[in-house]
Amino acid sequence: MTFDILCHINATGSKTSSLYTAVANQMLFSKPSKALIRCDISLDAPYIMVEIEELAQLDRQTKCLLLLSQLLENIDITNLRKTSRISQIVFVLPQDELNNPVISDDTLKELLAEALSQQTPDFIQTTTIDFENILPDTLVIAVDSCVSYQYVSTQAKNNAVQVLNGPPGIINGEGGCALLIHLHGALTAQLYSGELSEQLSQSQAKITDTYLFAGKQSLLWQKKWFASSQALYTPEDELIELADLNNTVGYQGVANNLTGLVLSNSYLDNPLNEGLNHVFLLLNSPNEHVIKISRSEKS
Repeated sequence: MTFDILCHINATGSKTSSLYTAVANQMLFSKPSKALIRCDISLDAPYIMVEIEELAQLDRQTKCLLLLSQLLENIDITNLRKTSRISQIVFVLPQDELNNPVISDDTLKELLAEALSQQTPDFIQTTTIDFENILPDTLVIAVDSCVSYQYVSTQAKNNAVQVLNGPPGIINGEGGCALLIHLHGALTAQLYSGELSEQLSQSQAKITDTYLFAGKQSLLWQKKWFASSQALYTPEDELIELADLNNTVGYQGVANNLTGLVLSNSYLDNPLNEGLNHVFLLLNSPNEHVIKISRSEKS
């Protein structure tokens, strides 16, 4: 898959350099919530979240609408279509607790009509994106907000959520991004199959490579990653340090995996990493993936 990053928005802002600086230096934008969630039968605690300050106090739907509108403004689709073909638009957007879209298709049509002065391409709305089967000439736009009490309390029933002074868990955030999947993209993503250890072997990963994590953090994941990556080590090697997207900007729900691609681009695009040829992006939701991101030969 070859692609270009068009724009993004999260707690670090909308500049690629800011995202790289924040994650590479482990800068923290998180804060404890005012509300308490039930962690287990004996503990209620504030959950840790990363909120975009300008969106504080707004409901999830309004936040997603504002994020989506801002992305559409930044993309300049009309100009983009003069140089690149867009056969379809895929909106990766969240659903509510009743499995209804947070943003309706009718609203998406209205937003696209405002962003375009000519006929809009076909679009679909989904909650997931399949990197292996996505068609070329597809514009992908994803947003989500995962910081509300309602969202986190529901999430905590199935996943370890990071709470104040608690064990490793998911730090929730909000944001979005837009990518164009096309044959002349500046970046290439190579995927592998099998168990996590098998994917690492197929990718010829080395201990000296750069590893970025954009998944759901937990003690169980840390143990699995350590076990799966054992074959990379010699007795003299130090432990691999994963640059963790979610510790910085927070887990962004349906937009998180795509934001991982944005983070990969920020590492490869930074002048400080002039000799960096590729990075490995690790995902674990809904499935575990090792993705090798490199500069495309077609760019």
